[in-house]
Amino acid sequence: MSGSGTGGDSPLRRALAGLVRAAEPPAGAVVQFVERVGAVDAWAAVRDRSAPAAVRAATRARLADLDPSALDARADADLDTGAAVGARIVGAGDAEWPTAAFVAFPLAAARGVSGAAAPVGLWLRGLPLTGVPDRAVTMVGSRACTGYGRRVAGEISAAVAAAGAVVVSGAAFGVDTAAHQAALLGGGRTVAVLACGIDRAYPAANARLLEEIAAAGTVVSEYPPGGVPARHRFLVRNRLIAALAAGTVVVEAGRRSGTLSTAAAAGQLGRLVMAVPGPVTSALSVGCHLLLADRFAQLVTDGAGVLTAIGIAAADPVPPIGVGRDPRHPTDGLDPEVARVHEALPARRSVPAADLVVESALPGATVVAALAVLELAGLAERDGPLWRRADRHAR
Repeated sequence: MSGSGTGGDSPLRRALAGLVRAAEPPAGAVVQFVERVGAVDAWAAVRDRSAPAAVRAATRARLADLDPSALDARADADLDTGAAVGARIVGAGDAEWPTAAFVAFPLAAARGVSGAAAPVGLWLRGLPLTGVPDRAVTMVGSRACTGYGRRVAGEISAAVAAAGAVVVSGAAFGVDTAAHQAALLGGGRTVAVLACGIDRAYPAANARLLEEIAAAGTVVSEYPPGGVPARHRFLVRNRLIAALAAGTVVVEAGRRSGTLSTAAAAGQLGRLVMAVPGPVTSALSVGCHLLLADRFAQLVTDGAGVLTAIGIAAADPVPPIGVGRDPRHPTDGLDPEVARVHEALPARRSVPAADLVVESALPGATVVAALAVLELAGLAERDGPLWRRADRHAR
């Protein structure tokens, strides 16, 4: 498939936009039809209601009573909406299409894995999807993660980014946010896969983070512009998060966590699954322990172990950050670098971690890890994507 054309005047881009809106993922019948006849001819057949029965069944609800010209106009409107936020649409055969990552889908489908279908097309903001899956690591975990989970996710992601690899996650709160932030602050690349339209920020509090990812990495969606987030879309989206990396690391997950669906998808796609152990008393580590007990996942505890597991050489490690506090003087026992980050936190307002990098003059990965230490010590608090000082007795 040619990669030429970027707007409503391109039959290929119009076809891809139309097909993405017409079919709810995963749409295996539509993908197979596109593979046989190409996106332009497939779109013509879909809008004219002359496609094979399986394709008509997958697209009927979205076509409603719209005639072909109205369907083309709707596709053009999506292209305009995407362009307004700096997004472009790509499909199989384009130079930006992650062919190596998506080869796993037909192989899994041949083994009888349900829902193992590549996207019909992808909306992208930011850099091309290079380095996936071989030089990429997926980081997933609980939205309501503990300070321990946030610290581990940040430290592993910082190590992955420092090694020149890509950090893939879903831009949710908790582990996802920590992973993206650590990669960005370390000057690395990160990919956020959305369960909504490319023009939406979800969660809304991560709007700034998504802008930062689009500037230094890639934001990805297989849903049309305006698409709303929904539970089933998060579960479907998880197969892409797993496919785009050589291995998936589960940092924290409860017994019934949706994060485990990403681990399952990774296993089904032939990707390495890794899990970080946690306290046996923590409900948020039960899912990780079950993965390890079932030998479904390989145990990892740091970035070097993750990189070794997927065959990437680690860069120089980030210096360890420790805390040995005197409970009578909470800040006195802080490691010097942690203390510098604490001093950089304003007393009466919240700031992004990037501001703390500037104020403390420390590397981004060090700041992210230090914030996790301060949170565990009760000296820093998260305020959405921002941070604030939590103690009331600071100098």
